[in-house]
Amino acid sequence: MIVTVRTTTDARAKAEALARGAVEARLAACAQISGPVTSVYHWQGAIETTEEWEVVFKTTEARYPGLESHLLAAHDYETPEILATRVTRVSEGYVRWVERETEAVPSIEGLAPVDDERPFFVYGTLRPGAYNHDRFLAGRIGTEADAVLHGAVLHDGPGYPYVVPADGGQVVGTLLTPSPGSYGELFGLLDRLELPVGYERVAMDVVRVRDGARVSAWVFLAAPDAPLGPVIESGDWFSRP
Repeated sequence: MIVTVRTTTDARAKAEALARGAVEARLAACAQISGPVTSVYHWQGAIETTEEWEVVFKTTEARYPGLESHLLAAHDYETPEILATRVTRVSEGYVRWVERETEAVPSIEGLAPVDDERPFFVYGTLRPGAYNHDRFLAGRIGTEADAVLHGAVLHDGPGYPYVVPADGGQVVGTLLTPSPGSYGELFGLLDRLELPVGYERVAMDVVRVRDGARVSAWVFLAAPDAPLGPVIESGDWFSRP
C-alpha cells in the first residue's frame, strides 16, 4: 500500500532538510516541496497566520512508522503537522519503484562501533532547557556537565545550529553521559536524528567547566554540504539574538 505523507515547516531550507533526510534514510522514495503557502490556524489561544513550505513524501504503509518517527525527531515544531493518506489507485510500476526504494536502509559506513562509549557534547536543541532535550533524552541521561569546545564556531541554522571547526572560536554546550544500559539506544537515536539533516559525528576533546578536564566526546559537526546561517559570536546558542 502506497502512502503519501504531508508536513509543513516555516523555511525552505528546513523543508529541504526534512525531504533529503527521509529519502537518504530510505523512509520515503521521494519528497516534493512546494510553497510558500499561507497557513491560518489556532495556536495557544490566538489565530496565527504564517508563511510555510509543504513537503509531501511518497512511501509505503510498512515504512510509515519509521518516517513518522524521523519527522518528529527532525522537525523543530513543537506539534508538527504529519498527515498520512492511503493511495487507492496507483500504477503498478510506480508501486514497485516506491517499494524498491524504501525496502532497506543502507548501513552508514565509517562510524565508530557502539561499544566506543564516549559522552556526547550537545550545543543546541538537545541542551538541557532546549525543546528537544526532554523530548528525546528524558530517562537516558546519567550526568550532565557544562563544557566548552575550543577551535570551533557556532552557526544559527537555518533550522538547527551547526558547529564548524575554526581557529580561535569556542562553542558552549553540555556534556551528556548516558545512564547505565542506555548507551546503545541513545547512540542510535542521535545518529538517526542528526546525520540525515546535515551533521557528521566526530570524536573531539571538550573542556569540562567545573574542573577544566579535557574529555573526549562525540560532537555532531556540520557536514560539508550543510546549510549555514550567520555565526553566533558568543558561541552560545541560548544567547543568540
